Amino acid sequence: MKLPELKHKVYESWLSLVEFKGQALNAHEFKSEVRKFGDLRRKATWIKALARFEASFAYRSCLDASSLLLYSFNFTSDRWDYEYRNQIFEEFLMYGDAIDLIKLGLEQIYQHPYTEDDRKEAHGFFELVAGRRRLGSVSVESGRQLTAAHTA
Repeated sequence: MKLPELKHKVYESWLSLVEFKGQALNAHEFKSEVRKFGDLRRKATWIKALARFEASFAYRSCLDASSLLLYSFNFTSDRWDYEYRNQIFEEFLMYGDAIDLIKLGLEQIYQHPYTEDDRKEAHGFFELVAGRRRLGSVSVESGRQLTAAHTA
């Protein structure tokens, strides 16, 4: 993604987060928030901001842990944020109860009323964790093993 488009996506993410929190919008505040991540001329700064805002929104708006797996972290190659999936997920894991939420989400999608088709819908999440060696204190070799470890 080119920098101008990335900046626009970061602004949209920040806007969603601010609106969700019920705060007043202030464009000056947006730039101040992004500056916390580094130099505004650097793409890396904008990627860090995007990851933080997206992860924060996923955490704060989570009403059901299964939605994290089925929607928030179900990164597929057709999603606009696919190339930043690892950074977003890493930011999410910074929350103290992130692993517990993921574990609960796994338990939920492997129980009724979810079906095998529903679980297949979360393939983007399983691909995301399949490439990871560790997920918090849980060793991960593949999405399937992670699932088995948490549903046993």
